Amino acid sequence: MFIGACAAPQATGPERSSVPSIEKADELERLVADVCDKQVVLLGEADHGDGRTWEVKTRLVRDLVQKCGFNSVFIESGIYDFLALDHAYARGTASSRDMANAVGNLWSQARETQQWLADLHQAAAAGTVEVRGLDDQIHFTAFYAQRELPAVLAAHLSGERRAECAATLSRHSTWAYDEAHPYTPETNEELLTCLRQVRDALAAEARSEQTTEHLAMANSLYRWVSRGFERDGRAITHARDASMFENFQWQRERLGPKAKSIVWCANIHAAKTLSGLERYRGVASLGQHIHEHYGERAAAIGFSAYSGASQPRGRPGRELSVAPPESLEGQVLAPEQELRYLNASELGALGTVDARPINHEFYRADWHEVLDGLVVFRREEPAHHEKARRDPTAGADGGN
Repeated sequence: MFIGACAAPQATGPERSSVPSIEKADELERLVADVCDKQVVLLGEADHGDGRTWEVKTRLVRDLVQKCGFNSVFIESGIYDFLALDHAYARGTASSRDMANAVGNLWSQARETQQWLADLHQAAAAGTVEVRGLDDQIHFTAFYAQRELPAVLAAHLSGERRAECAATLSRHSTWAYDEAHPYTPETNEELLTCLRQVRDALAAEARSEQTTEHLAMANSLYRWVSRGFERDGRAITHARDASMFENFQWQRERLGPKAKSIVWCANIHAAKTLSGLERYRGVASLGQHIHEHYGERAAAIGFSAYSGASQPRGRPGRELSVAPPESLEGQVLAPEQELRYLNASELGALGTVDARPINHEFYRADWHEVLDGLVVFRREEPAHHEKARRDPTAGADGGN
C-alpha cells in the first residue's frame, strides 16, 4: 500500500550555486523527518497541472502514511461525494472509479496521479486511511452531489416545499439552467431559502449520524451558493478557504484527537499566511486557519520550479520562464541538482526575495512566513491528461 516512485526529469538549469549538491532521496527524507510528528501537513502545488509535483506528492503521502502514521487524507475537492463514498467503503461496494469520480477530473485524469489514486482506494478499502473532501463546490464528476443530494436534503421538508426545493437544488447542482429557467439573483435567493428551510428542519430532528452529515452538507452547500454572484476574486478565495476549514474541522472532530491528516491542495490554500503578498492581502487561507488552530502541530509545504511547464486539465498549457538568478528558484539549486527542499530556517536565511510558488507568478516576500517548507524542482513537468470521460447523464462542471 502506498507504493510509488518518482520519475526523474532531465537536469538543466543554473551553472553555479553556493548550495552543496544533495541527492533527491535525502532531500525528501529530510522533508518527511521535519513533518513526521505533525498533526496536519498541507502539501500544496503551484498550479493544478504540475505533473512533477504530483509524482513527488504521491511519494510523500506514501511515506507519511507508512513511516509517520498519518491516517487521513483531505483533498481540495467536494465534501459531498466523499461522505457518500465513505459509506460505500463501509458497505464494501466502492470501486476505484468511485474514488476517481469523488476526487474529480482535475486530478483523476492525469497519468501522474494514477498511483496516488490507486493508493487511496486501496487504503480506504482496507480501512487504514480515511479519505475526505474539503470543498463546498460541486465539480464535474461529483455524481452523488448532482443526482442524489438535492432529494436527500429536500426529504427533510414536507408538503409542496419538498418537491419544489428538490427541483431547485437539482437544477443548480447539475447546472441545468436555460432560457425558461435562468440563473438570476432571484434564483440564488430561492436556493438559499430552500437551504435555510432544510437546515431549520434538520435542527428540529433527533440528532443522529445521518442528520449530522446532512446538516454539514446543507451548510456547505449554503456557503457555496452564497458566493453565487460575488465577483471579487479575493473575497471568493477568502470565503471559500474559510468554508474548507469549516469542513475540515467538522470532519477532523469525527476522526478523533489522535488523527494525523494530510491535506492535498494548491499552495495558495496551503500557505500559513498570504498577508505578505500584496495581491492577496486580506485573504485568510485554509493554511492560515489551520495554523491558527493547530500552531506548531501543523506544517505547510509548498512546491515551485526553476523552469519547466504546467498543463492544467481543460486549460492551455504554460511554459515557465527560466527563473532569474536573483530569485529564490535561481539561487538554491546546485549544478545538476534536480530538486531541493528548503526548511523554514533555510527559507528565512534567504530574506525577502522573489519566488513563484503561487500560481507560478513571481511575488516578493519573506517566504518562511508564507510556508514552513518549499520543494524547488529544476524543471516542472506538465501533467499528462487523458481525454475526460464525460458521463452523458451528468450536468454541471463546477470545477475544483
